Amino acid sequence: LQCLACGRNFTQSNAYSTHMRSCRPQRKRMASALELAKETYKRKKFRTALNPPEQEQLSQLNLSPAEPPVEVSFVSDDMEAEISISLAERRPRRENRRLPLRYRVEPPVQLPGLPPSSVVDPVASVSSIPIPISSESHQVQLPTRQILKSQRNVFGLFRQYFAVSFPSHDPDSEVQLSDVSHSPSDDDKAEPLPTKLFQPYPNKNAFLLGEWYWNGGLQKSKEDFKTLTNIICDQSFVPADIRDVPWDSVNERLGESADSEDMWLDQPDAGWKETAITLSIPFPKNASNPGLQLYTFPPFRHRSIVSVLKEKMTNTQDFPHFHLEPYELRWRRRDILTPESIRVHGELYTSPAFLEAHEEIQALPAEPGCSLPRVMVGLMFGSDSTHLTSFGNASLWPCYMYFGNESKYRRCKPNCNLCNHMAYFQKIPPGFKDFTALHCGGKGPSEAFMTHCQREFFHAQWRELLDDDFLAAYEHGVVIECCDGIKRRFYLRIFAYSADYPEKVLLSSIRNMGNCPCPRCLIPKNSAHLLGTKDDRKQRRSLARVDDRHYKAKILGARKLIYQNNRTVDSIMVQRLLKPESLVPTENAFSKKLSGFGFNLFSIFLVDFMHEFELGVWKKIFIHLLRILECVHGSTDQLNQRFRDMPTFGRDSIRRFTNSVSELKKLGARDYENLLQCSIPVFEGLLPEPHNTDVLNVLYVLAHWHALAKLRQHTDLSLVVLDGITTQLGELLRNFQEETCADYDTRELSRETAARVRQTAGKPTSNKKNLGHVVDAVGSSSETPIAALNLNTYKDHSLGDYVESIRQYGTVDSYSTEAASPMELEHRSPKSRYLRTSRKHFEKQLGHIERRQARIRRIRQRLNGNGKIRSVLIHEKAPDPSASTYHIGKTQNHPIDLGAIARRAEGDFAAKDFTKKLKEHLLPRILKKLKINEDSLGSGDTSMEQLAQKWIVVKSDRIFQHKLAHFYHTTYDVRRSEDVINPRTAHCDVMLLADLEPNGTSHSDMTATHPFLYGRVIGIYHVNVVYVGQGMKSYEAMRFDLLQIRWFQVEISDLQDRHLSEWASLRLNRLSFPSMAFKDSFGFLDPSLVLRGCHLIPMFSSGKRHPSGTGFSGMAKDGNDWRGYYVNRFADRDMAMRYHWGLGIGHTYS
Repeated sequence: LQCLACGRNFTQSNAYSTHMRSCRPQRKRMASALELAKETYKRKKFRTALNPPEQEQLSQLNLSPAEPPVEVSFVSDDMEAEISISLAERRPRRENRRLPLRYRVEPPVQLPGLPPSSVVDPVASVSSIPIPISSESHQVQLPTRQILKSQRNVFGLFRQYFAVSFPSHDPDSEVQLSDVSHSPSDDDKAEPLPTKLFQPYPNKNAFLLGEWYWNGGLQKSKEDFKTLTNIICDQSFVPADIRDVPWDSVNERLGESADSEDMWLDQPDAGWKETAITLSIPFPKNASNPGLQLYTFPPFRHRSIVSVLKEKMTNTQDFPHFHLEPYELRWRRRDILTPESIRVHGELYTSPAFLEAHEEIQALPAEPGCSLPRVMVGLMFGSDSTHLTSFGNASLWPCYMYFGNESKYRRCKPNCNLCNHMAYFQKIPPGFKDFTALHCGGKGPSEAFMTHCQREFFHAQWRELLDDDFLAAYEHGVVIECCDGIKRRFYLRIFAYSADYPEKVLLSSIRNMGNCPCPRCLIPKNSAHLLGTKDDRKQRRSLARVDDRHYKAKILGARKLIYQNNRTVDSIMVQRLLKPESLVPTENAFSKKLSGFGFNLFSIFLVDFMHEFELGVWKKIFIHLLRILECVHGSTDQLNQRFRDMPTFGRDSIRRFTNSVSELKKLGARDYENLLQCSIPVFEGLLPEPHNTDVLNVLYVLAHWHALAKLRQHTDLSLVVLDGITTQLGELLRNFQEETCADYDTRELSRETAARVRQTAGKPTSNKKNLGHVVDAVGSSSETPIAALNLNTYKDHSLGDYVESIRQYGTVDSYSTEAASPMELEHRSPKSRYLRTSRKHFEKQLGHIERRQARIRRIRQRLNGNGKIRSVLIHEKAPDPSASTYHIGKTQNHPIDLGAIARRAEGDFAAKDFTKKLKEHLLPRILKKLKINEDSLGSGDTSMEQLAQKWIVVKSDRIFQHKLAHFYHTTYDVRRSEDVINPRTAHCDVMLLADLEPNGTSHSDMTATHPFLYGRVIGIYHVNVVYVGQGMKSYEAMRFDLLQIRWFQVEISDLQDRHLSEWASLRLNRLSFPSMAFKDSFGFLDPSLVLRGCHLIPMFSSGKRHPSGTGFSGMAKDGNDWRGYYVNRFADRDMAMRYHWGLGIGHTYS
C-alpha cells in the first residue's frame, strides 16, 4: 500500500490507515479538494436558486405534494470533492440500498432550507389572508400576508409561516450535524495584522495570552496547558511583544463601563450601571417617629435591556442563529393518509404565545414614515440566589436574561455564551435594622414590616431595569442596524420568568403560602387535591389572576392605609382587604410599568418542573413511603439493599445510589429523579396486599407523568396523553391518601425530627454530637409526632398547569430551573468569577470580569471575520459522522482461536456449536453483501445451514474480540445520542425491533405483539471470512462485525393480558432467561440491527437464580443472574417514547 501524497509504502492495512489520518500532505490535499467541492456546490446552489425548476416552484407554492422521495440521497459534495483525487484514493461506491421501513433508523437531519423569497408570488397564493389595516396607518400600504409551507424532511417535519414571503434570514440552516474540523494551512509568510484589530491589546501575541487567561477557564487543565504551549511555540510569537505590555491598564480598559452612547471602541456595548435607590419607609402610628422616612440603599448594579439587544444584533456569531420570523413547526406522520398535520411544541419561537404576540406587533399602526421590517424579541428572565463558595456566607442574587428567539438547545450550552447577566439584586443591608430601630424608639421592626420593605426594595430595582428605553422599545420598537447591514424595528415582549416558589411569590406580589398560593390563579389551597377533575380544570380558567382595575384598586387602597393613614402592614384593615386573594400591599413593578400596554404580569410565572415535582410532589411521596416502611419491620433495610444492587445506565442517566438511600443524605433533584425511575422494582413486595398494588400503581403513574412532562419535544397527540395521565395521577394520589396512608400510623422520620429540633432549638447543623444529644432528649421526652400526607399544597396544584403551559409556551426545559437548565448551568459563571475578585464589594468586580470576557470574545469574532488568525483554543471533538449506526474498533490485538472455544463446549452452553452458529449467521449477510439471491442457489436437498459450513472459511480460524461497542441512535426529538455497550459491566443489554409484519400485520396493531426483542451482549467480535460458494467473486477476506447474544424472553403478566395496552396495565415488561439447554438461547447478531441499549432492573422480589453465585457458563457469566428482570421504560425520555408507538418523531420505524 502506497500513500500517493508522500510516497511512503506500507505492508499492513492498519499502519496505512493510521498514516493516512496523520499525513500532512494528504490532509492538505483533502482540504483543497473539499474547498473546491464547496465552491462548486455553492455556485450550483446559487444557479438553482436563481432559476428553480418548475416542479420545485409548484411544490413551494403548495400546489403539488411536497413529500420528498424516500430514495433521495444528496451526494454532490462527495462526488465533486473526488474530482482532484486519484482513482486509488476514491471511496468505493455501492448502491443506495435501504432497510425496510420498520427497521430503518434515520440519522438526524436539519429542517429543509427555505426557498428564496422571490419564488413565492403573494398574489398567486391560494391561502393569502389580508391584514386588517388600522385607520391610523392608512398612509402606509401593508403587503398581503399568507400561509407559506416549507418542504418536509425525512421525519415529516416542516415549517409553516404567516408572512409576505419566506424569510431570507434562516437560522435553522445554520444547524450542523457535526462541526467540520479544518486543518490549518502552513503559511509561514503571513502578513502582519493591523494592531487596531487587537485593541486595547497592543499586538496579536498579547491578545492570545489575555484570551488564554480570561476565557480559557479558571482551573487550567492539560488542554489549557497545550493551548499555552501552542501560543508560545508558534513561529510568529515574539517575546518582545509581551515584554512591556501594561497588563493592569489593559484589563482595566476591558472591564470599564461603556463610553458615551453605550459604545465601546465604536461598537454597541451594554456596560454596567450603578443606581442609588431611595425609598419612603412607612412607620406606623405606634412608632416614635411615625410617617414616611427616606432611606437610600447601596448602589444597584444593572445593565440596560435595550443595550443588550443592540449588542446582540451586532454579534456576528449569535445573529445567524437568531430567529427573526417565528413559525409553526408541524409534523405529518407516515402512517396517516389524511393531509392534516400535527403541531409540534418545543421552542418558544414556535409556540402559540410567541406567534400571537408576533401577529399583534405586525398589526400595530405603523410608525410615522417607517416601513422597516418588524421583529418581535421574546425575553425570558430568571433569578435565583446562589452561594458563591462551599464555605462562608458569600452569596449573589443574579438576574439572567435569555432571548426566546434563540434555540433552547443552544441556550443550554454554556460555551455559546447566550446568557446575559442583567443585574445583581441587592438585599436589605444590615444597617437598615439600625435605621428602623432609630425611628421605632429602640424597638426592633416586626417580621411583617421587614418583609414588606424587602418587597418594596426588590420591585424598586425592577423598576430601574424597566427603564424609559425599555418602555419605548416595548411600545414603539427600537431601530437597530443588524450585522447583515439591514435595519429592522425590534419590539420587546416578556414571556417567562423562571424562579422557585419563594421568588415567584416575591415577583407576583402575593402572600407566601396564603389561602390562594398559586401565582396564576385564585383556587384556594384546600382544593389543591382535586388535581385532574373537571371542576379543577374549569376553575383554572375562570379563576385566573388578571392585572385589572379590581386588582389595582385593592393594592392602592391597602397602600393608602399604610402610607397615608400610618397603619401597620399587617393591620386588620389591610388584611381584610388583601387576604381573601392572598395579595400584599406592594406596587408591582411589572404592573406599574407594563399594564398600560395590556401586559398581564401573572402570565409570565410558568411552571417549574424541578422545584414543583422532583423536589416537590415526588420527594414528598417518597418520604411518606419511607414512613410507611418504618411501620413494617425490616422493609427499610431491604429498600436500601435493593437500591445498592441497582445497575447503572448510560453515561449519567441512572447513577450509582448511596449506601443508605433511606437516610436522604445529600440528595439533589437529579438523585430524586433516579429514585423515581427505578422505584417500581425496589418497592415491589415490601408491603402486603392490597397496599403493594396501590403503591406500585402510584409509582408507575408518577414515573409516566414525569417522563412525559419532561419531554423536550411534544406534539398535540402526546399532550393528549399527558392530560389523561394527569387525571389518572390525581385519582391515584387521592386513593393512596384515603386507603393506603390511612391504614398506617406514620410518624416523622428521625431525620425530620432532627431538622425540626434544630429549627426550634437553634442548634448548629455541623455539630453532630450535640445534634445526637438533642434528638435523644426529644425522643425520650415526648412521642414522635404523627406525619400525614398532605395533598393540599401549591406544588400538587401546579401539576395541572403543565399541559396548558407546554401548549402555549413550549416544553418545560426552556423555562425550568432544573439542574440541566440554562439558568442553573449559568450559576457556574459567577462562582468561577468570584474566585478572581478580592471578595470585597465583589458585585462590581464581577461586572468588570463579565465585560472583560465578553469584549475579548468580540475581539476574537472580529479576528475570525478578518480571516487571518485562527483560534488556538481546544474545542470539543465532534462525533464521527461516518459512524451513523454503530462503531466497533479495528484492532486485532485480541484474537480468539475457534478451536479453543470448541474445546470449552462440553462444559459451557454458550460455547456449544459456536462455529456452526457463527457460519449460519454469516451466510445471509454474505449473500446480501455480494448481491446473491438466495432463491437462485441450486442447493438441491442441502439445507442453507449445511451450505454455510461448506461455503464459509474463517480466516486463520480466529475471531477478534473487542471490549466496547458504540451504538448511535436518533432520539424522539430528532437528536443524536449514543449508548456504549460493555459486556464486562452492567451496560451490556440491548434492544432491537421485532419482526412485526411477518404476515403483513399492520403497524397500528401494536397491542397484540411486543415491538422489541431484548438480549444481553456477552461478546463483541469481528471476523474475517472467505466465501467459496456459488457466486463467489474472489478469495479476498471480508470483515463482519457481530455480537454474541444471550436472548431474553418476554413474559406477559396477568394484568397486561387483561388490558388492551401495556400502558393501561400499569406494569413494566418482565423478562427472563430461557434455559441454556434451549437451542436458541445463544446466538449472533448483526450490530446494525441494534436499536439502542436498555436498562434492565432485577426482579428483587423473586430473588437470584443461583443463590450460591455459581452458574453454568463461564462465557455468559450467569452466576449473578436473577430469576427475572423488568424493562425500565422510564430510564430516560427517549426510552419512554419508544413505547408510545408512533408518537416519537425521530423514531421513523414506528
